Amino acid sequence: MSEHDRPEAKSGIDEGDGAGRRTLDNAAPAPRKDGNHITGGHLGNVVMADTVHGGVTFHHGGGDTPSDLEDPVIASVQLRPGGTLADLVVDADPPRVMVPSGTIHIITLEARTSRAVVLDAARPVVLARRPPRPACLSLRIGAKVEPRRFLTDLDVRVPQMQAQGADFPFSISATDVEQFWFEPIARTHEISWQLELDWTCAGRRGTTIINNNGEPFEVYPVAALYDGREPSVLSSGCSLGHARGCPSLLLKESGAPTSLWTSATSSSLPSYPAVGGPRTADASTAPPNRSEDDDPEDLQRRILALHACLAVSDPELPASWPEYRKLASLVRVLFNRPDYRGHEPQEFRALLVQVLRYLYVSGQHEPGVTLGRMIRASWSETLGEDHPDTLAATNRLAGCLLGLRKYAEARDLLVDLLPRCERALGWEDPLTLTVASNLCGGLSALGAHEEARQRCEDVLRRSRIALGPDDPRTLRAASNLALFLRRLDDHQAALAVMEETLLRYRRVLGEDHPDTEHAKRDLVALLRELGENDRAQAVTGDPPAGP
Repeated sequence: MSEHDRPEAKSGIDEGDGAGRRTLDNAAPAPRKDGNHITGGHLGNVVMADTVHGGVTFHHGGGDTPSDLEDPVIASVQLRPGGTLADLVVDADPPRVMVPSGTIHIITLEARTSRAVVLDAARPVVLARRPPRPACLSLRIGAKVEPRRFLTDLDVRVPQMQAQGADFPFSISATDVEQFWFEPIARTHEISWQLELDWTCAGRRGTTIINNNGEPFEVYPVAALYDGREPSVLSSGCSLGHARGCPSLLLKESGAPTSLWTSATSSSLPSYPAVGGPRTADASTAPPNRSEDDDPEDLQRRILALHACLAVSDPELPASWPEYRKLASLVRVLFNRPDYRGHEPQEFRALLVQVLRYLYVSGQHEPGVTLGRMIRASWSETLGEDHPDTLAATNRLAGCLLGLRKYAEARDLLVDLLPRCERALGWEDPLTLTVASNLCGGLSALGAHEEARQRCEDVLRRSRIALGPDDPRTLRAASNLALFLRRLDDHQAALAVMEETLLRYRRVLGEDHPDTEHAKRDLVALLRELGENDRAQAVTGDPPAGP
């Protein structure tokens, strides 16, 4: 980029003296800094000359300083929804708002100098690409499709601006501004980018970098959240409402804004958002790099390394969920890769089964179903439908289907799964008994309470023999039986099972374990339903209610 010094403007001038006489014989007095003076008043930039002896410098009063000419363009950026008004929060650490693909960037350009600035060209420059992370996309009501001035496809290797009307060059001045409506499109990667604007002013050429206050602009590929019409493995399952465990709810808990837009009907435009939250160096939130993608094998190794460092490895315990969220985020990024086909080593398969359990117990059923379907299909092909790991993953998929209230699909899956487990593992195997217990839950959810009760009594009997009466899986089967008895209005039988089961939970897992707390809530609800408020208060430890 070359620059040329602006030539100093000169002109012959004769300034009148205090008495109005012209000085013809003597050298001209030093020019005054505050303007040109003529007898009878103070005027602006006026040049009057008859005969001039010696050089006289004309000082322009326009206020153009060297710094104005070195950087003559002032740019500001605001956002307007594209075709759809939506909030998008990425599952980073911490979760953060990002600009969805197709959001219109309104870039207003003004001249810092009084001289005309010719805008020669503009080009978007991709600074980094990264595979998209899981995200929550929540649609809002009230969006309008606005006209677009420029489009650019950031997925191509060298993005170009595509004018939707008049194209470069343009010019701006202090009284004549330009406003570009710029719509960046990304479909496959999260993109960090900036806009470079070439200009010419007063014989100088330069480039102005337009970005987010020194940080790159960022755009998220909304298309990555869908696989055809179905949510992809990256989607949290949010739409007009938020699903449990989605990054928007986590961000809201921190008190941070979860939307770029003040309201669905607001006429004001938000400025470009600041980069959200400190960026840590862990694998799930590392800044994007310049490479197109991480190698799937490298990503798998990072996932295993993160899992090895878990402080709490049991996904049943909420204390493990913050770390499992990072782990699950990376797993979903990996499975979103179209070129990922791996299923080894066995340690990694065991990890994936735990991730599916985490997604279920934390209420993230939509991504659990999507990921579970992918794992089951892959392992059925590579390991076989009756492989123990395929059976375990299928059971986790069925659990997420139950959580998503797809009861019939879950029941059919479990009906097919149970005999496979019995043939491959035996009836006394913990997985076989868990599948049998889950099938009882699917039957009851579809209204077959009596069949569910009969099956569950058999599961509980076999679990006590094979696993022991205090095994957590035996206790869950007992909790299921109490639920089915209650739905059949056999309240006293249900009460007896609940009280015994809670005692065992407290002894085996402790007072604060989620299973213990769940059993306690069920018992308290039944006691209050039966009018046994004093007994319910004794279970909860609450003081008696006042008169």
